[in-house]
Amino acid sequence: MRYIIGLLLGIGLIVLTFILIFKAFSGSDAPKQAPVNLEKYSTTNAVMRVTVDGPVNANSLHQRVRITVSSDQVLFEQIEGYQGTLKQSKSYPSNPDAYAAFLKSLNGLGFNLGDTDPKKSKDERGYCPLGRRYVYEALNGGDNIFRWWSDSCNVKDGNFLGQGSTIRQLFNNQVPDYNKLMSGVRI
Repeated sequence: MRYIIGLLLGIGLIVLTFILIFKAFSGSDAPKQAPVNLEKYSTTNAVMRVTVDGPVNANSLHQRVRITVSSDQVLFEQIEGYQGTLKQSKSYPSNPDAYAAFLKSLNGLGFNLGDTDPKKSKDERGYCPLGRRYVYEALNGGDNIFRWWSDSCNVKDGNFLGQGSTIRQLFNNQVPDYNKLMSGVRI
């Protein structure tokens, strides 16, 4: 009887070992949101937005830049302080064809990819205090389609899974005089 129990215990340990090895090689169990097809929003009032938030510093020095793209305009905003005082705003006309091409590009770069694991913080404040925090949003009529974030300090921070630097450059490219507007911005 003792040998049978030992044999069953040994088989159980072997099976458990295989399960753990398989689980380790199969990747994370963290839930991922199914990617949203952004192209379906090309004829709606949905907007895509990227916000770059500067280092954590004095309220009078704190700055962020937000670029919002929709089917009829691109909006550049420079915001000061933690309460969000608008310092500078400039809009540019757009059209549905340009927006559709932009959305297709965002799809290809993973703008719509994020980790929905509740262990990942939904609040970027306080992370990467000497660097930048990046917020990636899709909004439709004021409702969030999704909201992801990352930072410049640690790739493990945040819940954004797309190609951040390329996406931010794509947003910057939507603002014709981006470099001129950014002169003097401290982020």
